[in-house]
Amino acid sequence: MTIAPEEFPTLAPWPELQAFKATVSPDAALARPLKQLHTVLGQCDPRAALAVRIQAFAALSEWLRTRRSFAAPRGALPGEPSHVLRLRWLLVVIERSPESKQRLSWTLYRTLREATGLMLFGRLGLPTDRGLFSETIDRISRSFLPEAGDERDLTEFVARLFPRQHAVNLLRATPPALIRELGLALRDLESGINPWLPLRSQLLEAIALLGARICGVGLSDVLRARSPETTITESPFYELPRTLDVVLQVSARAQDPRVSAAPSQVSELVSRAREVIDACRGVTASVIENLERTGVSVDVVYRIELIGSNLDRLERLLRQLDYESRLEASERALELLIELASLRLKDRSLGDILGRNVHLLARKIIERAGHTGEHYITATRGEYFKMLASAGGGGVLTAGTAALKYTLAGAHLAPFLEGVAAASNYAGSFVLMQLLGFTLATKQPSMTAASLAATLRSRAGHPDLSELVSMIARIVRSQIAAAIGNVGLVIPAAMAFNFYWVQQHSRPFLEEETAHHVLESLDPIHGGTVFFAALTGVLLWLSSIAAGWLENWAVYRRLPQAIENHRIGRFVGRGTMRWLSGFFLRNISGIGGSTALGILLGMTPVMGKFFGLPLDARHITLSTGSLTFAVCTLGTETLSTPEFQRAALGIGVIGILNFGVSFVLALAVALRAREVQRSDQVRLLWSVIATFLRSPVQFFIPPAQSSTPAVHGPASIRPPQH
Repeated sequence: MTIAPEEFPTLAPWPELQAFKATVSPDAALARPLKQLHTVLGQCDPRAALAVRIQAFAALSEWLRTRRSFAAPRGALPGEPSHVLRLRWLLVVIERSPESKQRLSWTLYRTLREATGLMLFGRLGLPTDRGLFSETIDRISRSFLPEAGDERDLTEFVARLFPRQHAVNLLRATPPALIRELGLALRDLESGINPWLPLRSQLLEAIALLGARICGVGLSDVLRARSPETTITESPFYELPRTLDVVLQVSARAQDPRVSAAPSQVSELVSRAREVIDACRGVTASVIENLERTGVSVDVVYRIELIGSNLDRLERLLRQLDYESRLEASERALELLIELASLRLKDRSLGDILGRNVHLLARKIIERAGHTGEHYITATRGEYFKMLASAGGGGVLTAGTAALKYTLAGAHLAPFLEGVAAASNYAGSFVLMQLLGFTLATKQPSMTAASLAATLRSRAGHPDLSELVSMIARIVRSQIAAAIGNVGLVIPAAMAFNFYWVQQHSRPFLEEETAHHVLESLDPIHGGTVFFAALTGVLLWLSSIAAGWLENWAVYRRLPQAIENHRIGRFVGRGTMRWLSGFFLRNISGIGGSTALGILLGMTPVMGKFFGLPLDARHITLSTGSLTFAVCTLGTETLSTPEFQRAALGIGVIGILNFGVSFVLALAVALRAREVQRSDQVRLLWSVIATFLRSPVQFFIPPAQSSTPAVHGPASIRPPQH
């Protein structure tokens, strides 16, 4: 909105520098800072173009941020930083120089009145309703391409005042009482001008925009399908914009001094609006809980994040309408300005939007993996020996996988076909292992880590960590049992297979050259075993993510219900379809993770050749089977050679890196997704170390009866109360 020329008061002539100094302070030590301030204030002219006015305020902001200190004015506190002292001198200038006050007040009033604050209050720092993909592309383009600024946008005005994080930090360190004094000092009582008044109307427009946006997203089909059952008119999202309309009407009337009851009415209506906001948050919390049953998608997560961010902003804007004192109003206005100035600096950050939106998606996928991981944790001796037997079956099956691996390699297929064949071999073996109830030890760490993170999150801040320490002890001994079962039976199974091969073909399974190559490839000193084993740990972790994602996708698409209600049930029976539905739900995660792991192990060497990188996989059970085949070819005398001893050492290194890397990655992601505090992680670590030193047996052998171990060390320390 422009201002007609006749609305401007007659500006007093701008005083000369010497007269300005004499009016403000005759101190010679202030000559240079006051000269600079005289020049800056002289640029403030309400009749100037908008760009000139904005430049004048940018220059004033830069003058306030100048670090060069000078004499403190009367009323300054000892040790105040230079920017606070300069703000105090600006207040002195406004008090003693009527010309400065008039220019500042009218220039600020015209600038704020002609600007629009919808982008600043109702859009800055908030995700748009276009979706995660469009928002991501927009942020990428804004990071590399120049933008045409809009001088009428208050966001640009804030950007000129606070161009860097340092300026925002100085604003944060400014006492709110001084901000209040500045706000009161800029009011021109003679002309009846309050330069801050245009901001209130822009604030009200932003509140209306936020209410409409939240209503539209909250009542969208994808969220209503996951919300508590209710009619549209009973939904708090439907009620929110209507409640805000009343707040806006009364707030607009509150500017009229003749309406004495309006401020109290605003406070009551703002409280009512906050109740509706809390109800909206309750609905989104129900949606998040229902994601466990209905599955999660990027679209759903983005909409939840959109609603949550807009509700937070709406509540902050409503706080600007409800205050008991001017100091409180200044404090809240300062908090809002600091937040908006900081958000403007982060508005182009790609990591910020991805981090906020992928968080919930990652958490739900990790939870899916965590549910699977619970089956890999033994508690009793019966479960422990069952794990040994299950892992033994996996070892026997892996021996056949290793044999088929060398058979396919001897076919000398094209690289891509060789990778497809290897991936099919691994994936088929792992899926068969899943269906037969066998266990592959290396799949456990990434699954059990998610379960551990879930338990740690539920026990966060609790002084008694015995349950967590007991769970870690069960995880460790379960992992050891699985490793013993895999490695312990893959060796005799490979020997038995080689014996059968000799009986049928009158020669060992591996050629002598291939056997020597196996020993060399497992050498942790001269070969790439360390790197390849760590890379395999990464692949194992990725397969667990794929398992959780696939199960989540199946639940989100309601595939179990679709299978149960499929029309083929009219022919095979509904009971059969229910069994198929349950079988699908129980095994989809394991089958998906096994298939993903097979593809990753089989195709990684091929992709390495494609890009010219020496990539390979080193899996402990497969490598143990390969080493056994090599020894069968070279003879038992090989056991005493340094070549074999280094290969055996390599097997140990492979096991440690396979298990360690996959567990650490899975645990780190799970802890981050569940927002477990670092203090809780440290307390648990020291508790586990102390307990292991006192009673290490429980980490290797299960007790005769399931019991919670005694916990020692920091676990007994109660965390500080906040």
